Amino acid sequence: MKSVPGGCGKYLRLAASLLVITVGLIAIGAHPTAAQTPLSGLHLGTATTVQLDSTLLTPQEVNCYFFPEGTALTTFGALPAGVDVAAYLPPSTLVVITTTAALPTDGSGGIVTVSPRDVASFNGFTNFYSPTLYFQGSSHGIPDGTQIDALSIDSSLRLLFSFDVTVSLPGAGGGTLTVKPADLVSFDGTAYSLVFDSTAAGIPDGTSLVGASLLPNGHLLMVFDQSGSVGGTDYTPTDVLEFNPSANSWVISFNGAAYDGWPDGSEMRGVVGDQAPGGTTSATPTATPTTMATRTVTATATATVTTTSTRTATPTATASATATRTATSTRTATRTATATATATATKTATATSTATATVTRTATITATPTATATSESATPTATPTPDRGTLEIEPRKLKFPKTSVGATSGPKTVKVSNTKGEKHAALPVSIEMVSNPGVFTQTNDCPASLEPGTFCSISVRFKPSAAMKQTGTLKISDNAHAGIASVSLSGPGK
Repeated sequence: MKSVPGGCGKYLRLAASLLVITVGLIAIGAHPTAAQTPLSGLHLGTATTVQLDSTLLTPQEVNCYFFPEGTALTTFGALPAGVDVAAYLPPSTLVVITTTAALPTDGSGGIVTVSPRDVASFNGFTNFYSPTLYFQGSSHGIPDGTQIDALSIDSSLRLLFSFDVTVSLPGAGGGTLTVKPADLVSFDGTAYSLVFDSTAAGIPDGTSLVGASLLPNGHLLMVFDQSGSVGGTDYTPTDVLEFNPSANSWVISFNGAAYDGWPDGSEMRGVVGDQAPGGTTSATPTATPTTMATRTVTATATATVTTTSTRTATPTATASATATRTATSTRTATRTATATATATATKTATATSTATATVTRTATITATPTATATSESATPTATPTPDRGTLEIEPRKLKFPKTSVGATSGPKTVKVSNTKGEKHAALPVSIEMVSNPGVFTQTNDCPASLEPGTFCSISVRFKPSAAMKQTGTLKISDNAHAGIASVSLSGPGK
């Protein structure tokens, strides 16, 4: 088992990350079948050091499961002894730690002080932390001495939290919101709202929610610190539960003891789930979010979109908007340019709307995207988005010939293509590499930005460490398209 710094999933950034993940001697079997929502990946930490079937996992690491097979460890740079990871979100990567500590921001002695009620930003490619906290608990009403137990994010980029003690926080509707250790709340930049009410769900008092992940279909993956039963489903601290709010139903999504030998008495901590393509989905509600953060970002984006729609009406509507904004601060938001086309009329015609938006910024942006679905007689408001790139990976499996222990095989190649043609307004696919020496290593000729209609190559080599079959996974995460691809690697040592 080799370690991968940073993150193994896809969230938060409109970019693409290519992670080369080297897996040790044990390949995990098929994905557990009980879950309502199929997963392509699952990321779990631990409260204590545990020996699993796949690896030895410490509280400073996260074990990343890739289904149908393969695992990899995620590490978080030079964490001081006794400082454990309570929760994390890939791939930015956002990290919550268990003890106040000074974490390195560069190789020259720079530090950032992080407490258990803060969220830090970790760069897995430099192995350093951002000098600016992503979320500072003291500035947002979280009492001193409180530990953030669970960390997730919703579709509007609002952070989701659970805490180790009952806390009183500013409520979104005014007044004070009382949050129990098994509750989950969202933060809109100013105040908190209850996302999961543990009392209403039947979770006993004294139970803590120590891991939560909101899936795109609205289901919640959850880990509790005690054994119990909810909705007729028995669970332990080594099980990941899936909760369907619309049906008020519970199932075991991942049985740690059965799947990877999580020992009795151990406790999972944190959970991040990657929903498999084609998994259970539900409607996405219209939302007007206000997003915040404390991560400094510099970005420049230009988008030109033409949308043509045919409706049973006689409208003509042409709206063009040009917005140039410059701000210096911090944010969790993605960019948003809104153009509004208004149509009024009766029957049979063609409405054409053209929107041009230019956005330049260096930081905090409060964005209010609006999408209004209408009937034929309604006045539509639309926010067009550009066509996005898609990564194509070929092949999906590399098998190496028998190779002597300590020797290095010849290379095998994986082709990574941005399949959109040059005429499409596709986003360039940004490629980032992590190359770890080990059983499987890689080199590549991928540029920082893979333009539409172009490709690059990854060369993988096999250097067995034992006289037996060894396996690994080349993990490719395309966050611009929210897709994940994996290439299975295998070869016998002799």
